[in-house]
Amino acid sequence: MARVLQVVERNKADKGYRFLNYIIDFGFTLLVMWFLILVFVVVKYLITGADIEESADEIANLDPLIDRIGTLLMYAFIMFVTEKISNGRSLGKLITGTKVVKIDGSALTTDDLLKRNFSRAVPFDQLSFFGNNGWHDNWSDTRVVKLKAYELARNMQNDLESLGVKEKL
Repeated sequence: MARVLQVVERNKADKGYRFLNYIIDFGFTLLVMWFLILVFVVVKYLITGADIEESADEIANLDPLIDRIGTLLMYAFIMFVTEKISNGRSLGKLITGTKVVKIDGSALTTDDLLKRNFSRAVPFDQLSFFGNNGWHDNWSDTRVVKLKAYELARNMQNDLESLGVKEKL
């Protein structure tokens, strides 16, 4: 496990922010999923000539287990892509002014984001926030922080560490 920076822990987003992020992100991913399903149905129609209503009915009548697993994986994938493109910020995090960071302050990697987002598929991950941190945060060594406060604290910490250090001219 990586070294935990106090500046990360002191600036963690509280449960209210996390819940709001979840609601916004869940709504956004549902819209994206519906759009992707619509694109799939139209492409299937264009390629095979399959009836659009029949294709929509096939999707609506999927086996419930396959539907849930597929939805969880699509949710994880959409969140992964969103956070990868925006360097740790989903739509909910953009709106609430929060961001995902590594607990040791290092840059997020693709592996970190894959662990973080695909561990959301573990049953009851959403309930894990009744504890101190969510499972997908613990397993990926990440935290969600209030961005402005975190950056200000990091800058102050860097300024303090640079006191007394000679500048190279």
